Amino acid sequence: MNTNYMPEYGLQTWAYHLSMSYPFALDYLSPDDRRYNIYVATLIPKLSIDEGSVQFFEDYIRFDVIVGTGEHTSRETLDISIISNDIPEFDHRKFEFDYEKPRKAMVFKGWKKGPIELNLLHVYLTESKYYLDTEIVYIGQAFRENGERLPAEELMSDPTLQKVEAGILREYPEKDLALLLLEFKSQLVEEIDSENEDLLELQEITKNPPLELNNQIIDATEAALINYFKPEYTKKLNNNSPSVEDHGGHYRSVTVQIHPDIMGLKLFSKEKTYLSNERIVSSPLLSKN
Repeated sequence: MNTNYMPEYGLQTWAYHLSMSYPFALDYLSPDDRRYNIYVATLIPKLSIDEGSVQFFEDYIRFDVIVGTGEHTSRETLDISIISNDIPEFDHRKFEFDYEKPRKAMVFKGWKKGPIELNLLHVYLTESKYYLDTEIVYIGQAFRENGERLPAEELMSDPTLQKVEAGILREYPEKDLALLLLEFKSQLVEEIDSENEDLLELQEITKNPPLELNNQIIDATEAALINYFKPEYTKKLNNNSPSVEDHGGHYRSVTVQIHPDIMGLKLFSKEKTYLSNERIVSSPLLSKN
């Protein structure tokens, strides 16, 4: 095997875990949940329940979700089981239903252990057969300067996010703001500029274990995402987009991937539409140092 080469390393980061929520509903996360590194502010169609459509059956509840407003409205019928099969003796017809519109919360009463509250967005993402149009408008870090991850609920009081929300309420009253929380992992990838099968085989064999995330890696990942999507409010609030080259350090390239199909999302911005599991960025950096 020919090993006469000088290896160069790229940084590969990928979204290992995704969660989506309305900003006012982040309290569903545990205060100890500090897994997320980057948050993405998105515009989604307004979701609401046709309360007159709610029907109770023995094993499930059926209702219609109205997606969008005005001329861009669609409707989807969902069937959900509130109580798992582990409690087969429970009859869903015993439930009483309330819908709290401001919080988009579905509240079911009638179970001996107390009310069950479900977030409409979470239910829709889990049960819908359609992908949800999700427009990226801002990308930020859920990461303190010292490298400590922010508890998700602190994002609700983030000044930048509040500016984004105020702008969206003013400019896009027909839409809702939702936060996509991303947990990234990363690893070094040995890059070989060769089609030699032996070298490519060596590259596969010597894959590196995951790196411990730090601010430089998160900075580079955020910059790559921003430069790819060019979010509307990132440009409005920060005239200059962060440079991947400034944060890439000694890496030859930075490559970022997300898996939106896991949650049934169609990710796009005014500049880009993201294809499932697409390699967002792979920029040569060393030549620019």
